[in-house]
Amino acid sequence: MRWARAAVLALGCALGCGSIGGELPPLPTTEPMAVGERREVELRFLRFDVTNFEQTLTREDVLALPRRVQERLWLLDLDLSNGPSAPRLLDNALTAIKNLDPATLSPASRNLQRLLKMTPDTADLQGTSLEQLIELAPLLGISPREVLAGMLGVNVEDTFLSPQVISETILQLVIATHPAAQKRPGPVTAEHPDGLYPVAPGFLPVTLADAVSDFSTLSTKFGPYNAGGVKHPGFIAGETRARVLGDDFRMTVRANANALPYKGVDLTTASVASVNPVPSQIRGLFDFDDPNWLRIEGLTPGSPVLESLTFRIAESPQFLPGGQSPLPSQVGNSPAWQAPPWQLERVLIEGGRRAFQDRSTLLSFSQPGKTEPLVTAQVDKGWQQIAVLANIGSPPSPSYLWDILLEVAQVRLHDGGIPEGEAGVEFTLTNVPVGTDTDAITQAIRSNLQADPASLLDVATRILDSSSGDADFYYYRASPGASPSQQGDWLFFVAESDLPRDEDGSLMRGYDYKSPGFFADEALSEKRSSKVELEGDTEHEKVRVREGDRLFVEGKRGAVFRVEVGPASGINGRRFSLVRVR
Repeated sequence: MRWARAAVLALGCALGCGSIGGELPPLPTTEPMAVGERREVELRFLRFDVTNFEQTLTREDVLALPRRVQERLWLLDLDLSNGPSAPRLLDNALTAIKNLDPATLSPASRNLQRLLKMTPDTADLQGTSLEQLIELAPLLGISPREVLAGMLGVNVEDTFLSPQVISETILQLVIATHPAAQKRPGPVTAEHPDGLYPVAPGFLPVTLADAVSDFSTLSTKFGPYNAGGVKHPGFIAGETRARVLGDDFRMTVRANANALPYKGVDLTTASVASVNPVPSQIRGLFDFDDPNWLRIEGLTPGSPVLESLTFRIAESPQFLPGGQSPLPSQVGNSPAWQAPPWQLERVLIEGGRRAFQDRSTLLSFSQPGKTEPLVTAQVDKGWQQIAVLANIGSPPSPSYLWDILLEVAQVRLHDGGIPEGEAGVEFTLTNVPVGTDTDAITQAIRSNLQADPASLLDVATRILDSSSGDADFYYYRASPGASPSQQGDWLFFVAESDLPRDEDGSLMRGYDYKSPGFFADEALSEKRSSKVELEGDTEHEKVRVREGDRLFVEGKRGAVFRVEVGPASGINGRRFSLVRVR
């Protein structure tokens, strides 16, 4: 994966490592500089511009990248929502589980199927707020299921909650509350200094790490979370698999860059170090007007499917009764509203509210052959009140319709003696369509990488890895095409992206400079440098220098040095004197 590394390094050494005027330079010392000590260095700047160079990454190459690099490359947001152009993935999943043979399901999966199939005809009102209807029914000659169906505005055989209502509720309460579903990587900007961007509710951010692992990372990524005082039980469990990248996957990048390393100084020993040139060129590395700047091949043709997906929602360890008050308005006072949003009871009561918050009706029930109503049921925006005439018996207490559904669902979940807290839902689905095709995935990847070319920085720096040593600043010469005010010699203070990394891509030291940049005084209080744009670079503190300039700069571990700019050495080099002042 090295971008002509051997040739580039050989050329760099041939051009930049030779002697000046036929004299061999003295061997550098590796001893740290003492306070008051002076040492001389010579830095050279050479260009080897590579145009339209193409590098292809195979599936194996991507797998060999450090995990940190794979996770930095955000590809797309998987749409689970129910918008007009969305795949309705969760709807598909819930519909599929509803239609499976219950004999093939685990107890937790049968729990969910029981909820999805629950109707007024199958509802068990025993132990709920409508339990009195069971006792009144023989006296009044009415059917409790007909009263319940009439209040809800459905037939007795119709399900209470549609897969769409349940999926919308799950998306907002269970999925959107998981920290991993709330943020995705992006460019570091003033508005997003942490490089994290919000993800719209109903979407799951997908990175290169997810795609190259065939989505097996999802169960870890969206599983249990406990960090920074935030807890979430997760919503994906077990093995997850979706084949998106084929064995013949290829991602070909076309780039333009100066391929030779920048020469800088490790101030601790006043030794010359090489800095990878890619970070400072990332904004101009790719020509987005060229349709071939990025080519993606080998994605699974057609519409990918989630070969395996296990979804789960945990139940409260206690039975949570429905409320018996109309306040707060359109909500009620059930303790389920204080449950965590990702808990099953909270999903049930919110789903019921979404489905029936606008329901208003007035129903009356009479004995056969009689016109005088014995029972009236009034529903006003979901709030139900049942009245029984002639003092025949005690009517059920008023409540919201979603309070009733919450209790009915909890009773049904524990059919067969399942203890409280053990009736959570979990289901595994196979071959669920993701709902988007290869062309759409390809376009999403191209668009997202073009919007954030810095996400390819780690890949590019590993392709063109010409760094050595541990520089604190480096020497740069503006190209001949630069504006007159910017032509000449510059010193760039290293950014975090320039620091050396190990084979896993992790920083070998922290970026712990207290005062990065170049200053006019030893106290580092009067800055001379800035992040002015120079040939696409706005990341580095930089300053234009001429012979005779004196600058002060911080080294590692808080040491401070004076940099005296010496004469040019040829057309591509300059000498510098370094003095450690404290």
